Amino acid sequence: MPERHRKETVVFDGAKIDGRRVELQHEPDTGRVSEVRGFLSGPLEGPPEEAAFEFLDANRRLLKSSRSDIRELEIEKVTRSPAGYHVVFQQTHQGVPVEEGKVSVHLTPDKRVHAAQIGLEPGVRDLDIEAMAADGIDAEEAIRIALSTVQGASESPAEAEQVVLVGDDEPTLAWKVSFSVEQPAGDQLVWVDARTGRIVQRRDVTFD
Repeated sequence: MPERHRKETVVFDGAKIDGRRVELQHEPDTGRVSEVRGFLSGPLEGPPEEAAFEFLDANRRLLKSSRSDIRELEIEKVTRSPAGYHVVFQQTHQGVPVEEGKVSVHLTPDKRVHAAQIGLEPGVRDLDIEAMAADGIDAEEAIRIALSTVQGASESPAEAEQVVLVGDDEPTLAWKVSFSVEQPAGDQLVWVDARTGRIVQRRDVTFD
């Protein structure tokens, strides 16, 4: 089996459940658990987002997450389907969203966790956001830099949100600037280094 699909079956002792065999999927490079499938809890109490959070907090060791990782999660959305509830969390660090840092927990209608996808970025734990932002550029300057890279930006206002961008190098504190362009019609996302003003990444979202 290719390493990128490495899976493991283990006996799992979850919240309010006796040991059962579940399937874990691991990231190829780090070995961290990226997905868990199987009945992972008994019926949990409270709203689905509280039940999902209880599951994550109770199983930090399995997920190789710290208590601070879990406590800094913010609810992004809660949806309901015939299969049950689906809770998506956004990872944050010191109040700043971590790009691509997502956790999804799926529960049956009686709020038993049966699957979870874990996309936490542990490399941000020791970052000092205030120090990274010191003497950097503000949102207005980031927007000016981002708009200067394209022609045909629409007159609708651009927006800038501070994020932690994790890539192949060290994590970067960046301004994520979003704005519309007229030709071709669509949206642009530009990540600007909050310290240096350098364009770190960009993405086109073109409308059909």
